[in-house]
Amino acid sequence: MPTELRRKDVKSLVQQGRAQLVEVLPAREYKREHLPKAINIPLSELNPETAKELKKDLAIIVYGADYACDISARAAWRLESMGFQEVYRYTAGKADWLAAGFDTEGTDARKPRLKQILKRNVLTCTPKDRLGTIKNRRPSPTDICVVLNDRGIVLGLIEGETWDEDPLKTAAQVMAPAPLTFRPDSDAREVMKTMRKEDAVNALVTTSDGELLGFVQRRERKVQRPKKAA
Repeated sequence: MPTELRRKDVKSLVQQGRAQLVEVLPAREYKREHLPKAINIPLSELNPETAKELKKDLAIIVYGADYACDISARAAWRLESMGFQEVYRYTAGKADWLAAGFDTEGTDARKPRLKQILKRNVLTCTPKDRLGTIKNRRPSPTDICVVLNDRGIVLGLIEGETWDEDPLKTAAQVMAPAPLTFRPDSDAREVMKTMRKEDAVNALVTTSDGELLGFVQRRERKVQRPKKAA
């Protein structure tokens, strides 16, 4: 029975040289973007002949688009029926890999994305930390503080007028519990548009599991000055 893997396990097995990645989406989607070192055998073309390029002494990890896509499951079972002994499914697929900010290959891999401009050096605290203690650790009066649990998951955000609250209150008592977040593969220009629309100065960048990667600040549009008449 094919075993399901999470992205960290996928990355680890491939880096150790213990597994080969197979994208079973159509060729046009593979060319646009795929996981590093992955080969492409579309599900519609997966048969004993095309499977000959796979090494039987290495584990096989098949993946598709995302959780809603069932082709990784069907491809994994088909490979097992062909005699491959160690077959894994990366069910969350390419969307999950992109949402974690991991590197990719293909024509779309060069597009400007949020992970290229995010700031990783950000002040963090626990829900139990006192606001006064956090303020003493602030590098600058304009800095934000991201409230995290012990697994690095975002619980809230402290910014703006919140810093003027009672210094004896805890971060959990004063934080904004639902700050604006984006995935690292988001289009940077679209993110800036959304931030202007929401009037957000700061936005957090997280994985699909809610793990903090960094933050971005809103960029204001440059004002075009009218040209002087000749």
